[in-house]
Amino acid sequence: MSQTPQSSIKDKAFSAVRWTTAGMAAGVVMKLMQVFILTRILTPSDYGVMAIVAAVLTFPWVINDTGMNSAYIHRRNVSDNERSSLFWGNVLFAVLLGGVVLAIAPLIAWIYGDARLFPLLALSSLTFLIVGLGSQYRLNAEKQLRFKPMAFIEIAAAIAGTATAVFTAMAGAGPYTLVFASLARSVVNTALCWAYLSTDWKPAWHLSWLELRPYLRFGVAAVSSAIIDNINRSLDVVVLGKFVPAVSLGLYSVPRNFVEIVQQLVNNIISRVGFPLISSVQHDRNKVNTIMASALNIVGALNAPLYVGMALFADPLVRVLFGAQWHGVGHLLALLCVVGYVRSMLAPTRGLLLGLGLARLELWWNLGILVITLPAIVFGAMHGPEWLAISLAAACTLLLLPTWYGVYRLQAGISLAQYAVLVLRPLALSVLCMLPAVFLAREVSQPLAQLAIAALTAAPLYLLLNVLLNRLFVDSVVRLLLVRRAPGGSRP
Repeated sequence: MSQTPQSSIKDKAFSAVRWTTAGMAAGVVMKLMQVFILTRILTPSDYGVMAIVAAVLTFPWVINDTGMNSAYIHRRNVSDNERSSLFWGNVLFAVLLGGVVLAIAPLIAWIYGDARLFPLLALSSLTFLIVGLGSQYRLNAEKQLRFKPMAFIEIAAAIAGTATAVFTAMAGAGPYTLVFASLARSVVNTALCWAYLSTDWKPAWHLSWLELRPYLRFGVAAVSSAIIDNINRSLDVVVLGKFVPAVSLGLYSVPRNFVEIVQQLVNNIISRVGFPLISSVQHDRNKVNTIMASALNIVGALNAPLYVGMALFADPLVRVLFGAQWHGVGHLLALLCVVGYVRSMLAPTRGLLLGLGLARLELWWNLGILVITLPAIVFGAMHGPEWLAISLAAACTLLLLPTWYGVYRLQAGISLAQYAVLVLRPLALSVLCMLPAVFLAREVSQPLAQLAIAALTAAPLYLLLNVLLNRLFVDSVVRLLLVRRAPGGSRP
């Protein structure tokens, strides 16, 4: 029996999520291992300098996977000549971005009063070109929902980046550690994309601005939106670095980056799969509604226990993961968990808006977020890391209702009651299952034992509560974990 189009879409979606989860999970494990090792080698001052460089290094991955490449995913029919023009257009754009970073590196070093930033940023500018050379192959695989080969490529790149970070840190590279790791990750990722994703197509020496023109309007809006979104996510570090010394910035950036690593485990999966999936059903509002409701349900149900658990067990987590010199940042981690959860519920807006072809609306939306959060970030940064975490958490929380009204309601037909359940239910279930863990963990003093008690107590309770009150989430997870052979399929 042949599959219906609806079941085929669902199977592709679950397969895409399954393989993306594997790749992302491996990447997160590598990053956590990197954090565990580097926080015991590098100093808070090193991390303070690295935080500024890291804010720059996020741009090549974000921008080169957006722009005209996003237009390529959105358009259904693209000729080989158009693909070649898109490839070389993106390469030229990557060279331009790298040149901008190289040009402003002395200015950034002067603004922060740290001469180390100039060579670090100059070296970092190479990542733009390296990432740009492989970006279209990655996006083409995502367009076709071929996430299995991408998972293996990302795992290999993550291993290369982590290994480089550890070896260079042990060799005394200091803040150069992050740059070397990013270069290694970029080179391996791009090289493997060319080796394994280019078998059906390679770019010709062809570049036509006429062919690029239909993609530019969407692409310029998408890349501008990506830049603003990345500024929104990096602004706290950039502004705080101006008001506090590198040591204080490092003490803030480590728990802050840890929260972002956790967020990547779920939200990058939903964003990467959601965009091409919504693009494929963009004219069917009922399917868009179903996809977004399912995405928000999974995002909330997976993120809430992580952030609630991290907030309640912040001190033992810091002691186990970061080491002795970071013991005083537990309260920062707890506050930043609020930011992490709220942002996780806002993140699916990108896949929804780009999938519907509303790149300009996404740009204006991100500009609105910048207008709301910038005053809070500046106010908080002027009063230190603690106030920055508090003000950022408050500003992000205030965005929940406008996001529903302006995006989820208008573009996906999600009601306020449905949205409230999707946001608040996982929080309530997480708190209920964590309370027994908190009381039991008080009976032991060892941080690792406290974390083990928390996990062993809360995990089964959370699963039971979801079986009773959120069966759709449980069924989705079970389907992701069970790889079914297609009917009539033969054994390999």
